[in-house]
Amino acid sequence: MIPKRQSHRYFLFALFLFMLLATIFSPLKAIDKKPLTHDVYDTWKSIQRPQISPDGKWILYLETPQKGDAFLVVKNVDSGKTFRQLVGFSGDGTSAHTAAKPKFNYEATHVVFMISHSKAEVDSLKKAKKKSKKKKIKKMGILDLVSGEVVVVDSVKSFSLPEKNGSWLAYLKEAAKDTSKKKDKSKAKTEEKKSEEKNKKKKEKKDGTPLIVRSLKTGAETKFQHITDYRFTKKGDHLFVIISDKKKAGDDGVYDIGLGETVSAAQPILTGKGHYKKWATDKNETYLAFLTDRDDFEADTPTFNLYGWKIGDRTATLWVSHKETKNFPAGMAVSDKSGISFSKDGKIVTFGVKEIPAPEPEDSTETETAKFDLWHWNDPYPQPQQKKMAQRVRDNTWESVYFIKSKKFVKLADEKLPDVLLTPTGKIAYANNGWPYAKLVAYDGSYSDVYIVNPKNGSRKLIKQKLYGRASISPNAKYAYWFENGDWFAYNIKTNRTVNLTKGLGVRFDLEDWDTPNPARAYGIAGWTDGDKSILIYDHFDIWQVNPDGKNARCITESFGRKNNLSFRYVDLDREKDTVDPTKPMLLKTVNTETMASGFYRDKVNGNALPEKLFMSDAGLGRRIAKARNADRLMFTYSRFDQFPDLRISDLNFTIFKKVTDLGAQMKPYIWGYAELRNFLSADGKPLKGILIKPENFDANKKYPLMVYIYETLHDGLHNFRNPAPGTSINPSFYVSNGYLLWEPDIEYDTGYPGHDALKCVLPGIHMLIREGIVDPKRVGIAGHSWGGYQIAYMVTQTNIFAAAESGAPVSNMISSYDGIRWGTGMVRQFQYEKTQSRLGASLWEVPMRYIENSPIFWVDKIQTPLLIMHNDKDTAVPWYQGIEFIMALRRLKKEAYMFNYNGEPHGLRKRVNQEDWTKRMFQFFEHFLKDKPAPKWMTDGIKAWEKPAPKKK
Repeated sequence: MIPKRQSHRYFLFALFLFMLLATIFSPLKAIDKKPLTHDVYDTWKSIQRPQISPDGKWILYLETPQKGDAFLVVKNVDSGKTFRQLVGFSGDGTSAHTAAKPKFNYEATHVVFMISHSKAEVDSLKKAKKKSKKKKIKKMGILDLVSGEVVVVDSVKSFSLPEKNGSWLAYLKEAAKDTSKKKDKSKAKTEEKKSEEKNKKKKEKKDGTPLIVRSLKTGAETKFQHITDYRFTKKGDHLFVIISDKKKAGDDGVYDIGLGETVSAAQPILTGKGHYKKWATDKNETYLAFLTDRDDFEADTPTFNLYGWKIGDRTATLWVSHKETKNFPAGMAVSDKSGISFSKDGKIVTFGVKEIPAPEPEDSTETETAKFDLWHWNDPYPQPQQKKMAQRVRDNTWESVYFIKSKKFVKLADEKLPDVLLTPTGKIAYANNGWPYAKLVAYDGSYSDVYIVNPKNGSRKLIKQKLYGRASISPNAKYAYWFENGDWFAYNIKTNRTVNLTKGLGVRFDLEDWDTPNPARAYGIAGWTDGDKSILIYDHFDIWQVNPDGKNARCITESFGRKNNLSFRYVDLDREKDTVDPTKPMLLKTVNTETMASGFYRDKVNGNALPEKLFMSDAGLGRRIAKARNADRLMFTYSRFDQFPDLRISDLNFTIFKKVTDLGAQMKPYIWGYAELRNFLSADGKPLKGILIKPENFDANKKYPLMVYIYETLHDGLHNFRNPAPGTSINPSFYVSNGYLLWEPDIEYDTGYPGHDALKCVLPGIHMLIREGIVDPKRVGIAGHSWGGYQIAYMVTQTNIFAAAESGAPVSNMISSYDGIRWGTGMVRQFQYEKTQSRLGASLWEVPMRYIENSPIFWVDKIQTPLLIMHNDKDTAVPWYQGIEFIMALRRLKKEAYMFNYNGEPHGLRKRVNQEDWTKRMFQFFEHFLKDKPAPKWMTDGIKAWEKPAPKKK
């Protein structure tokens, strides 16, 4: 028997223990957190443009709010030492994270970056109404990673660092403005001060655009005037500059600045009045090539010539001139519209040639002429597409080559074969010529004739006719290869023999879940092994090594992927190498196709060992996996719906694994959600997957309102982290935080009836969740944009399960849309309905009833679901008259519907103010129908055109 005093102590202890356990294990723990609000968006930060230093000891990234000041963060991954520097305002169309362009120098002793206006400065300019249409002048920051000191330089246009030398920095200052014509309103200004300012302005004007070369070791700077362009050699032992001095004709030209312990004076490579542009060096930096019109600068129509300089020689040499070069085509000249490049061995230069334009007539008086477009039935492309192509065609140049040693010029391309490319080796050139099949692009697909071109004489050989897609060339230029009808083919350029590489291997190399009428795409290739000895080809899961003669094919991952539902994809960590070494380990990015877990395995082309597991996590890997240039260190991210994609550092074995950022901390105050992968069956019994997202305080005994979001296949986004943000579509994090379940089902299609296919995939998943007792069947909403918007517009004509639906930029009438134009590209829309996303599989005249049956416009009278539509008047993907047809039909039949047209916006919203407005209104719409919240005024009363402010007069 326990004594009375002790029993009291036991009671108090038990009570304390019970309360402690109740606190720890309470299912209502998350109730202390608050739901996300629209006010969160602006300050929500993300990681932009992360980099790892060449030595692997430092990382940098831009910590960027959606609307506010962005900061450059530089962190030592071993010591944790961190530097933060303001780089400017991001938001309202301004992107400091794009403009900052931070870079480590080669030795990782410094970080150089650009600085834009801060939010306070932007607000001040707006308040003062001094917002200039001219490009804002930026500053440059130089961060010393040893001392932490930041040197800020005003009025910097651009900067450059040598790729493999950490000693030097070059930056171009903004040209000084000539303000001498501005009137001075100060009456008290003295003659002495006026004279002083006048002299200062004269000096600034004379100095022009200065280039500063700075030693990052000593801080010493050397100035060079009137620079228009500049570039380092990779080793940083030379800095080439172009000088353009309008005052001194003799100073124009290309110069070499030698860089050793000190900065040498600029030595002329080639000078003379004219323009100098489009320069390049070969891989070993033996030669510098550039274009100039100095030899013909005074002519009515100046023409360019190609010059080359062997680095270290006294002066440049004329390589190609339309006046002096043998076999140069008459009426043409070297073009300044295309770039210059060298073959890998530095023996051949490629460039473009173009017809010399006729001189402008002296009498430039214009007579008025009729203005029109001729839509010709037999044109290769319709007029809108021609207009999109017009400038590119006008600027089109014919690929040509110059052999440096033999001084031989060869023109490779012409009007019959316009798109010729020299391979990096310089051994052959090739072309994918789509012009004979240009009309087919409108309704069938993209086809090419494949040619091999001899760069020594320009002779051509047709090796493949009417290929669906394009062919490529192996790294060592021994083979052309392509994918056709589910198989890979290789053409031996020496023997003229084509081989089917994958026939009879027993697995599919085209996408197994392909569901559009056009031919299925390939899974792709990992690359070629050294010397073009074999090609590494992906199937759904594994990697195959196949010799280009079609023999000795083997699965280098030993079918381990297929047996274990693992998809292996090669991670190229050496961007300077264009082949795979079969003797060295390959890092494989790996995804479990059943669970969507991801990570890394390691394998080797040679040998029969099974792939070695390095790291797998129930999370999703980020797209970019970066390796330090000079160290065995990786930087990458992985995430889940409830886990922010913070940066992580690892060695190549993943034995050292470290999280080096913590922006996920901003999630802590808010109710978040967690995502589950669910399996279900379509109405036809097809196995499908979907993502169910629940709030972290989910109560299994409660019936929730359900939001459904659709497009096509979505389950591969299971582990995507969704930043709370305004936009064109619903934000899953926001809706789940505010008490909704969110369901994203996969949709699979046959050919002919995409709307009905969507219905057969979407409804069973919803019914599954209703049967589980977690969804209120009277509170189901659905949202989607573009193709998702079409499917919703169709489904609400067939079912009344939805209490409310949002349909963004929907096609409502496939008949009127079929012959329309995608104004973004100028292409006819027919291809979309016959061969691609709309999946009808035939023309309007072959299957007219399909176009009617799949068009929501013909079934509007069946709709009983309140609809919210957005279709903007500058939509270049889906003509916005599709939205007009839809809303007008709904209006005629007295169906409750609302359509927002954000003036001047394209297919998806771009302006943040419109994103914010639409996000709030869409939420109000669903809150009213799914949670019985009061309808906002815009729903009850509308917004009349005369109630809005009158447009400002120009």
